[in-house]
This record gives sequence, structure tokens and C-alpha cells, in this order.
Amino acid sequence: MATLLVLLVVLWWLAQRVEYRYSDEDIKNHFSTLSIDPQIHRYKIEDRTVRYVEFGADSLPVTIMVHGAPSSLSFFTRFYEDTALLRRTMLVGVDRPGYGYSDFGKSVISVSDQARYLQPIINRYAAQGRKVVLAASSYGGAVVAKLAMNNPDKVSGILFVSSSLAPGQEYTYPISYAIASPWFRWFFPTLVLVANDEKLSHQKALEDIQDGWERIQSKIILLHGKADGLIYYSNAEYAQKRLINATSLKLVPLEGIGHTILWDRPDLIRESLLELITPEKLSELARN
Repeated sequence: MATLLVLLVVLWWLAQRVEYRYSDEDIKNHFSTLSIDPQIHRYKIEDRTVRYVEFGADSLPVTIMVHGAPSSLSFFTRFYEDTALLRRTMLVGVDRPGYGYSDFGKSVISVSDQARYLQPIINRYAAQGRKVVLAASSYGGAVVAKLAMNNPDKVSGILFVSSSLAPGQEYTYPISYAIASPWFRWFFPTLVLVANDEKLSHQKALEDIQDGWERIQSKIILLHGKADGLIYYSNAEYAQKRLINATSLKLVPLEGIGHTILWDRPDLIRESLLELITPEKLSELARN
């Protein structure tokens, strides 16, 4: 019995240290070896603090990257390191509310609220006369969709990667209900608790934003694995039907790939970002 208690304490101690986030110092140290100078920002909105980081020259078009769950802005690190991308766009990584260093552990289950808390980032670049491209993975896709609904004149392009967009079209692990129980919640990492809070509220959160799809007027690229057993491929098909006013729309179904596009096809994410930031006329010339 004593051995079991010690084991539980050790497991609990280890679990509390699962954070999947980079501190400001971690970011500066990591990118200093690559001759990239990240600019770290924070702002207050209502009772929240949001952290975001700029990578690349502020004279370039802006691409804001929004992670899924559980995660943080570190999810897209390989792209912040990509000098070919950074020659064409300034990448902006953001810690969604509740993750990273945006009030870590303080869940925000409403997609609309998440978008409202990230709105100052859009406003910053709009005030500079710069339209933005939005890129998102998984749960971040819903937040990006809502941002685009709220800012049709400011968002020029959107990349959805394995994004959760259709209410009820995702898998919920049975353990999610146990994690939500006060009997077991204390045992799990803060990162998992925030993700689980979002998970169990996500259908309602998506239902609440479904009347805004027609307001999106951006160029759209949807990358989705046909074998995705977590966020089903039907999410991409659903969005394709609802994005009736998109400037252009390309759905790329990936056979044999699940919820792992970042690892399986980072090249395709990179190519899609470059396509979205390239003016239409230049894009046509490049194809001819």
C-alpha cells in the first residue's frame, strides 16, 4: 500500500510538470542560435493576459498561427525557423487563452470569447494597414474561423489544418468524462484539464458560431487527413459547403493520413502558407 501511494505521488508530481510551453527566455535562447530575433509581446484584455511572438521583418505580410489543444505557440516552431517563409511573411505565434503564457490553466470554453481575446492582435496589424493570413490547427481552426467572421475586411487568407469546424464531428475519448470528475481532475496536468474543458464544451461552442460562415471572404485552403479519427474529415467537407462567399477555396484531402499533418506533411503546410501570401497575379505567373 505504501509503495502504491508513493507511486501515485510521483506520477502526480510528474503530471503537474507537463506544460508544453516555452518561456520568454527559452524562445530567445533557442532562436538566437538561428540568427532570428523574436519580438515577444503581451497585452491585457478584460481580465486576461495574452502572449504572442513575432518572427521576421515587420515590413512583410502577416501570418498569425493559432494552435490546437493541448498545445501552445511552440507547436509551430519548425515554421518560425523556416527562413524561406520568413523572407515572405512575418509569422506571429500566439498562446491561446489558457495555454502557454496566456493565463496558463485558466480555461476559456467559448470560441467566441477566445476570438474576442485575440482580436487586439488583428487590430494591431490593421492599424498598420496590413491585412493578415490566419493559419490554424485542430481546435485553433474554430477560433480562426470566428476571427475571420468578425474581420472579413482584414483577413485575406486562411489555412485550416485538421480543423474542428462542424459541431459534433469529432471523437471524444471516454477518459474525458473521468478527467472532468472532481474525483479525478486533481490528478491530471493543467494542460490536459484546459484541453478537456474545451473538448467537452466544443459542440456547443461551435454551434454558437454557425451563423457567421457567409461573412468570410478570404482565400481558403483546407488540409485534412481522410483517416483522421480525432477530428473527422467531415469537418472539412462541412466548411467547404458553408464558405459560400470565400474569394477562393481549395480542399486538399490527404489519403492515409490522420490527425498528424504537421508531422507527415509539413511541406504541404509551408506551400499552402506561401500560396496564401502570394498575390493572385504572381501566383498565376508562377504556375504558367
